[in-house]
Amino acid sequence: MQTKLNRRQFIKTTALAGAAVGPFLAPAGKAAASERVRLGFIGCGGRARQLMPMFQSHPAVEVPVVCDVLEPRMDQAVELLGQGPNPQKPERVLEYRRILDRNDIDAVVIATTQHWHGLPFVQACQAGKAIFVEKPLSHTVVEGRAMMHAAQKHGVLTMMGTQQRAGPHYQKAVELIQSGRLGKVALVECWNYHNTKQRVGRQPDSDPPPGYHWDQWLGPAPYVPFNRSRLDNSWWFDYGGGMLTNWAIHHIDIILWAMQSYSPTEVACTGGKLVVDDLADTPDTIEASWKFPGWVMQYSYRGFNTFHSVQSRPNHHGICFHGNQATLVLDRFGYEIYEEANPKSIAEKMGASPYFTAADPQKGEQDGPWQRLFVDCVKARKKAPLDLEQSHKATVCSHLANISYLAGRSLRWDAAKEMILGDAEAARLLERPRRKGYELPKV
Repeated sequence: MQTKLNRRQFIKTTALAGAAVGPFLAPAGKAAASERVRLGFIGCGGRARQLMPMFQSHPAVEVPVVCDVLEPRMDQAVELLGQGPNPQKPERVLEYRRILDRNDIDAVVIATTQHWHGLPFVQACQAGKAIFVEKPLSHTVVEGRAMMHAAQKHGVLTMMGTQQRAGPHYQKAVELIQSGRLGKVALVECWNYHNTKQRVGRQPDSDPPPGYHWDQWLGPAPYVPFNRSRLDNSWWFDYGGGMLTNWAIHHIDIILWAMQSYSPTEVACTGGKLVVDDLADTPDTIEASWKFPGWVMQYSYRGFNTFHSVQSRPNHHGICFHGNQATLVLDRFGYEIYEEANPKSIAEKMGASPYFTAADPQKGEQDGPWQRLFVDCVKARKKAPLDLEQSHKATVCSHLANISYLAGRSLRWDAAKEMILGDAEAARLLERPRRKGYELPKV
């Protein structure tokens, strides 16, 4: 259940936390959204169907069309959108380009598998559509930079789905960290602890079911026979980046924002598939470290065990900012501060709002306000409250850790040139070969 905020309160708190909302200029020749904001959905999978009611709850939203190459997912999306106080009857299309070619679409929501973010994003920029893209921004560093160039060249409104930024307690925690409340922060740790059992399992290859357009689903990825296990796509490097791009990026986005530092100089990641026995190839155990000027960020993942290092926060995720005056532990359900002189946590106030604690799980989810803010920005022709460059750099951190894991060694990173230094073999992993017909267009 999301925290309830009205638009004025949310924009006020977001601006307080350092997010800029300014004028957005529509591309030449493109009509501006006014009373209605007409969204086209590219992708109708599980995350897309979570997003649909959130966008649909905005009174200005219409959804004229949805797209997916797995037709049963479109059927589920159409049924879902036909419910609620703002029911829709969208057209179903297999080719997302048909959405981009329509003059009655103001914005697109890209909620495909991760390896399918880049191509429709660049083409949506060329079509002058505003874009809400799910995290991570890109599938590779090179693809992410191409997406950045397209957004800048065509001047479209873009926003990545890192919804934790909508949480008032995240905003307050960032404010406290930037105010010096913790003193000098030299180490930030973050984590996810799951027991995923056998993840995608070991299903046999088969013919795709009726309505499953498998070759199009694979898109730029290498061709392989249909296997239902691959539809759980984030566990496969060909389609995602495991936990580093699926979950850690949420932590990284908040950490970089709080620390006001976005470019590591060194990255190291070790781990492996040490427990889980399935067909996928991403690790079930991760220890990653990024060195920044003056501080270090670390990420731990256990995909087979649910022991919680911070026992007072019994959630499967979290961030810990270690300062020389105090320590702050933060998750989707709240935060706690521990002072050096007082080992017990301190319940700090958030203005007139109560302190959030893990005992109040109803306030844990930030989905909803973030998506509705995107609609408000499209409707009012305003800039998004999050610079896409920050989203790109958070995504790059995740990609670099995966490259270090795959290469089996630490990396030195030149952020200005977006180059791995002194390691040509690892540098080749900054991009992936794309199948013919799915190349990114030149920007």
